[in-house]
Amino acid sequence: MRIGVNVHLLSTTHTGIQHYIRALVPELVAQATSHEVVLYGEPSQLSIPAGRQVQWVPASRPLRSGTHRVLWEQTVLPRLLNRDRIDVFFSPAFILPMRWHGVGVVTVHDLNFEVSPETIHPVRRAYLRRITRRSVHRARKVIAISRSTASDITRLYGVPAEKVAVIPYGLDAIFTPENAHTLEPMVRLRYSLPERFLLFVGTLEPRKNLPRLLDAYALARQRAELPPLVLVGAPGWQHERISAQAVRLGIRECLVLAGYIPREALPGVYAAASALLYPSLYEGFGLPPLEAMGCGTPVLASSTSAMPEVVGDAGILADPYSAQAIAEGILRITQDEPLRRQLVEHALERAKQFRWESAAQSTLRVLEDAYSS
Repeated sequence: MRIGVNVHLLSTTHTGIQHYIRALVPELVAQATSHEVVLYGEPSQLSIPAGRQVQWVPASRPLRSGTHRVLWEQTVLPRLLNRDRIDVFFSPAFILPMRWHGVGVVTVHDLNFEVSPETIHPVRRAYLRRITRRSVHRARKVIAISRSTASDITRLYGVPAEKVAVIPYGLDAIFTPENAHTLEPMVRLRYSLPERFLLFVGTLEPRKNLPRLLDAYALARQRAELPPLVLVGAPGWQHERISAQAVRLGIRECLVLAGYIPREALPGVYAAASALLYPSLYEGFGLPPLEAMGCGTPVLASSTSAMPEVVGDAGILADPYSAQAIAEGILRITQDEPLRRQLVEHALERAKQFRWESAAQSTLRVLEDAYSS
């Protein structure tokens, strides 16, 4: 079987989806020893396991923007798949080429643009709605990264449940207490982190629920002395509203906008934090809570979408639509030391359940099933 995989999304910004490709595809290549693998992308963007041969097909010219990539996927890629006699094409991020009529498998990471449309830029929302709906119906199989996302796909798009396979993300090997504590001193110094702090990690955009997190933090500060709140992440749509809101709430001096921090340094950031606060409105999975759990950092996350599947009983779950509920969670996770110890113990055990090796094994089975069905 000849498997084609589109990895061109690696040429764009660093998000959870790009990380999914970087973590999953090398494992998939390592396990697909009885198949040929063709990767559509730049060889410099992905590390392939030693001893495994793959065929690389780069674009004839650099795909410098999302628009260029979309045009390439819908016009050039279908011709390449036919030329290369691909048996199964795997798209790890939402989109199948509409002009290719072979066997396709697509991963859907979330349907935020359907569930919380107001949190997505209108142009991006319109494109994702149209192309994702068409892709999941054209695909032979659909991979969802959580039961929550699988439910959304069947409910909103009418895709039969038996067509959707749930394959969760894995946890990178760098997110361990040992590595986290080794990195912590360097990370504290390099990024000028406070001695104690509460942490948020993620793109600074509306769906991450930062306005309500700031409201909750301000409420909790009225009842207890709290460490500063550090926001780690690249600026996203409407990010400029964060500082203005903090000023209105009188907490600007307690807010640290640390900006983007490279992934390899994040274990040290988690280790330095007193807790991770992640009351996102909607997540297809929720990597930051899992990463924090792997490092032994207490987690407060939303009680909605996929986050209960990830966190389980290893964190505090709060209603993301209630600033009061989030504030209560902040007080519990900062003031109740026996609870904190219990959460860390449970988190370290739960984090071991999420492995990229297992995700790759399951993905390969889906590709094989799609080809044979």
